[in-house]
Amino acid sequence: MKKPARFHRKIYDLRRIPLFFDLDTITDVMDTVLKIPAYHYHQKRRRYKGFLNPIQSHTHLQIRQYLPSPELAPFIDQHWIICWDLRGQSSYVFEIMPHSSVNLSIRSNSAWITGITDGVYRYEMKGIGAIIGSMFKPGGFYPFLQNNLSTITSREIEAAEVFTEANAAFRYSLLGLESDQAMIANMETLLLSRKPCIDPNLELVTSIFEAIKTDKYLRTVEEIAEQFAISERTLQYVFKKYVGIGPKSMLMRNRLMDAAGLAAQIEDPDWASVAIDLGYSHQSHFVNDFKKIIGKAPEQYVQYIRDICNK
Repeated sequence: MKKPARFHRKIYDLRRIPLFFDLDTITDVMDTVLKIPAYHYHQKRRRYKGFLNPIQSHTHLQIRQYLPSPELAPFIDQHWIICWDLRGQSSYVFEIMPHSSVNLSIRSNSAWITGITDGVYRYEMKGIGAIIGSMFKPGGFYPFLQNNLSTITSREIEAAEVFTEANAAFRYSLLGLESDQAMIANMETLLLSRKPCIDPNLELVTSIFEAIKTDKYLRTVEEIAEQFAISERTLQYVFKKYVGIGPKSMLMRNRLMDAAGLAAQIEDPDWASVAIDLGYSHQSHFVNDFKKIIGKAPEQYVQYIRDICNK
């Protein structure tokens, strides 16, 4: 197995920022971006389970994940930084399983917001580069967008549509900072500029998502509605507005992510038993949902992981 590529961070010289930035703009960016972080961000020890190919992802890339500050913890699941150095190598297509979260991603030349995707999300990486991003909790992006989240489901929009400060000068300065701590601190400054607020619907979505993660017997929308004393119609409305997908889709995604994790850990999973544990009455329904979300049938995905391990 190849060792992870070493990445040497590129430091951008602000004197070389293109001349279409006026001096006032650069001065403002220097004042707001190039500052010493007052809060120490703790690195997540548990790797994100959504990588379609967890082995190759950590071979080709350096992936670092950080917990948010207490101020943003109600909205942000994690901040992440991905670096790569593929000079002299073929490009690498990074694949993420569809989850129930919105992501804000920033490179030196672009910044975008990715809504919840229907299938596997792919991003091609070439040469040398880095991306810093923030992964929102389900419902956590609503206070920033202040609009129905279903309007960006399966879409990408420019970050500047929500965060006007995420312009070219900001991006160059952000990616030129020398430490993860400094970059994340300034990402949080950008996020906090929107002054997000918690409301009862967001608290409800957060509680339901935590229940789905921890209670494997919570399997249907009817059971969720009963447990949280809310009508199914209201539940559907709140989820579409705050999350971008319905509660049934969230249930399915969370369960299938767990099933995909088994494929990477167990040599020969008993898929019939897995299907029953996930609440499926027929294994064929489980296989169809797995293929829809992961892009491969369970047995194909297991073989895919084995082939990579044997290279």
